Amino acid sequence: MPLRKEVKPDLGVWLPLLDGYRLTSLAYDSQVEGDLLSGLTADSPEVQNALAAWPAAAHFEVVDDRTSVVLVFNARDERGRGPWRHVVLMLLTLVTTLGAGSLMAGDDPFFTRVWEIGSIGIPYPGGLDMGGLWAGMTFALPFMGVLLAHEMAHYVAARFHRVRATLPYFIPFPPYFSIIGTVGAFIRLKGPTVRRSILFDIGASGPVASFLVSLPLLAIGLQMSETVRGQATVQTPFVIQFAGEAVWLGNGVMTHVLAMFFAPGSIGDAPILLHPVALVGWLGLFVTALNLLPLGQLDGGHILYSMFPEKQARLARLFTAALIPLGLLWWGWWGWAVLILVVHRGRLQHPPVVQPGVDLSPRRRVLGWILIAIFLATFVPVPLEI
Repeated sequence: MPLRKEVKPDLGVWLPLLDGYRLTSLAYDSQVEGDLLSGLTADSPEVQNALAAWPAAAHFEVVDDRTSVVLVFNARDERGRGPWRHVVLMLLTLVTTLGAGSLMAGDDPFFTRVWEIGSIGIPYPGGLDMGGLWAGMTFALPFMGVLLAHEMAHYVAARFHRVRATLPYFIPFPPYFSIIGTVGAFIRLKGPTVRRSILFDIGASGPVASFLVSLPLLAIGLQMSETVRGQATVQTPFVIQFAGEAVWLGNGVMTHVLAMFFAPGSIGDAPILLHPVALVGWLGLFVTALNLLPLGQLDGGHILYSMFPEKQARLARLFTAALIPLGLLWWGWWGWAVLILVVHRGRLQHPPVVQPGVDLSPRRRVLGWILIAIFLATFVPVPLEI
């Protein structure tokens, strides 16, 4: 997204007020840290005048009767860089998710062929039927909406706190290898998060949005679902059809409660064939739980560090260890543990913010505990069986 034209910040308004300062050049922003002169506070008239003349972000922290200030401003002008990459990736992901939805509906808009290598068959597209893609619209459009709501909530929270962020990057993926036609979406933060409260708001916004959107979708979709003949268990009571094959989906606290009220039949007695809208709701809650995993740079890792900065590393190690026995139920948890360790180069400790001493407000702490409860309610021990 092109940046709007901004007035170039003039540090000269601050230098007479600082008892020394440190300038740090980051990849996209510059950061100035310093202490106000003795006797000055954030409410002093001189400081208020400097704030009025300063077009960028400023953050204050009182430490040992001294007021420190952090000034963050744009160091790289990115005007003229349009949103085209984001639009193209979003359109490609729309095509792959439409294709996934079509394969669930029993159509094959890709004229799938199989490349045989010994006993291994690798599917690949032999063409594209644009008209056939629309059979997957009932799945693709609401699912893209859930992903968009999650990432745009992050984006809006970042921009609210004047942290530079990109628009969402959607990741298309062949539906043969990802039955939902994507591996998700993400935004990039290009500016520093100065306080734990800012990190919390950015991290919490996405899961809150996807949870609130997915909950009614699952409730409505379950009412449009139907039971089919066969055997089911309470652990994996839901089923979908993908390219003619049955794919079983697991159960968690939230999905179980909703199924008790809205699904046809008794959960666990007969397989519940999910309507595409119900599948989107199930996936939205599952995506919420995955993002709330208290690991690394996931949303849950941000929230955990924001709430318990001294305990975050130990809690992250404990949860990573818990993924080992969980992998006995579903091997994918081992894959997640390895992926997190590789991406973070074996480090589970969250990088510190610039002003870690500024605590969270009581409202944020209440929301943090609510999100922990949401994680436990949406977590599915055995998400998938084929």
